[in-house]
Amino acid sequence: MRSRQFSRKEFLGIGAGAAAGFALAGSGMGTFLTRQAAAATLSAYSVPLPVPPVLRGATQSLNIEQMYHRFHGGMPPSRVWGYNDGVKKSSGYLGPTIEVQKNTTTTVNFTNNLPDTHLLPVTTELVPDGTDVPRILTHLHGGFVSAANDGNPYATETLFFKGNKQTAVYPPQPRATTLWYHDHAMGMTRLNVYAGLAGFFVVRDTNDTGREPNPIGIPGGKYEVPIVIQDKTFGADGRLFYSEDATWMPEFFGETPVVNGAVQPYLTVEPRMYRFRFLNGSQSRFYHLQLEGGVPFYQIGAEGGMFDVPVRANRILLLPAERADVIVDFGGLAGQDLVLGNVDLPDGVVSPADPEMPELMQFRVRGPLTTPGPRAIPIALNGGAKANLANKTPLMTRYITLEEVLDEATTDPDHLELNGRRFMDAVDEAPRAGTIEDWAFVNISADTHPMHMHLTNFQVMKRQALEGERYKEALEAARNGATGSYPLLANNTIDPMPFLVPNSEIRPDPNERGWKDTVRANPDQVTWIRQKFALPQGVGAPQKYVYHCHILEHEENDMMRPFEVV
Repeated sequence: MRSRQFSRKEFLGIGAGAAAGFALAGSGMGTFLTRQAAAATLSAYSVPLPVPPVLRGATQSLNIEQMYHRFHGGMPPSRVWGYNDGVKKSSGYLGPTIEVQKNTTTTVNFTNNLPDTHLLPVTTELVPDGTDVPRILTHLHGGFVSAANDGNPYATETLFFKGNKQTAVYPPQPRATTLWYHDHAMGMTRLNVYAGLAGFFVVRDTNDTGREPNPIGIPGGKYEVPIVIQDKTFGADGRLFYSEDATWMPEFFGETPVVNGAVQPYLTVEPRMYRFRFLNGSQSRFYHLQLEGGVPFYQIGAEGGMFDVPVRANRILLLPAERADVIVDFGGLAGQDLVLGNVDLPDGVVSPADPEMPELMQFRVRGPLTTPGPRAIPIALNGGAKANLANKTPLMTRYITLEEVLDEATTDPDHLELNGRRFMDAVDEAPRAGTIEDWAFVNISADTHPMHMHLTNFQVMKRQALEGERYKEALEAARNGATGSYPLLANNTIDPMPFLVPNSEIRPDPNERGWKDTVRANPDQVTWIRQKFALPQGVGAPQKYVYHCHILEHEENDMMRPFEVV
């Protein structure tokens, strides 16, 4: 990982001519380095947490625009990109929360009103037409949709430039849950999302009504708060800083926490239960969340919907794109200030994140109590469902090798691959509609990867340790044409089973019990997921989708592959 850290220092401009931008006071955060001018100090926990406006209705129209947004009162306004509905508007950064009912079809029109030049430096080598002209392609992350409405660059080869409108029709979703929408334009995903193109998409049903009281005894109304966590770097002039040039970097780690578009904000809460929908919306950073004082989380759901029973946890790990639906009980804590912290990663989870980001936001518990709300954590969650594929027999198992390719001269990361393939290579994976398959992610790279499937929700089955070096040697030999004990499979990989470490099976975490659309795949491990390739009603095969690492820098170069449901 030393080569990555060196490359990152070069990108930040450490050395001759580098000067301080912004620093957070009293938060343990480092100085923000740019080639701009003077230093300023930002006070932590001085900005209230913004909450995005909510849009309801069968048809929505959002304009994607450049605007100005103030992330902190001590900073100048920053140029950002965001979604504006023209009525409730957005906060100037991110998008409004779109709220729908499970049994309804929703149409969203996304119109590109962006300027002629990008807000950030574009790596034109990663863009299909080789230009830096801004374009959009909005994806409903976790959505059960047809390929044409999915917003993925394999199914939708024509992107949406200035003045174009993308119309997406989202059919009824199978479960009440927390989805999100974000840009997925090929070669610009990481830049468009960093600029602000993301928002929540919440699905309701007759149990999860969003109101109080509700049939399942969980908080609702103003006591339910969406929270998206990101990391940014700012110049002294307030500008969003991603890179000084158009060179691809293997990961991006910002210098400061931004929550719902505010730098290290606070939220005043009453001494009662709250529901928080956490989303890791960062480019590359992992978050291991912990509340000060050991106050527990009660997780009631993940990406694919609500659990059957709550899971108590003192810490929650969220990789990019993962969500956690949690209840926190602030009862009996009146007068206390609690920091939402980001602590060390669990054993086996590997990320080269630098700098550290130990403090994210603050909860201020204050009275008076205006509405008591639920009085106890529910024992069971009516309408929730434990993922039920464990007792199903998969039609087949597909092995997917996660690989990092280094530059031979510099040993810096050059690009990433899945099964030795790049995005534009021919399709290998073609599951049949209606069938169940196991996919096993064989990680022989140095990092943990959050692997995301479009179309499906899946169940995490298990993990097992892998003799990674032996596997890599055998894989290389097979790809070089050697014949022997480990033949090359049709999708350019080999069977990892002979390389598994005996007696090393790891059961899924308690909060991986539900349906998911993103799973962590640790290095020198094989991670199994089980999924059914169902298509929305009235949608016929074939349908085109993608799967990829949700570290956005990895996805774009080139840890993303197409699959077709046939």
